[in-house]
Amino acid sequence: MTPPDMNVRHLVDELANALQVAVLVAQHLELASAATAHDASTLTRTLRRATSALEKLRAEGGAP
Repeated sequence: MTPPDMNVRHLVDELANALQVAVLVAQHLELASAATAHDASTLTRTLRRATSALEKLRAEGGAP
């Protein structure tokens, strides 16, 4: 396996960290506002999927 490019690894780490914060904000929006609960729930699910994909990529050693 080829070692991951450190720039790509850094980018994946930064994106994963930023998305984790976004998930927390989305969860707060979901709890704080009944009017936008559906939109916040959709945002939360989407951000969780993106974060999960990036965490999987990070666990596998970065981009090919």
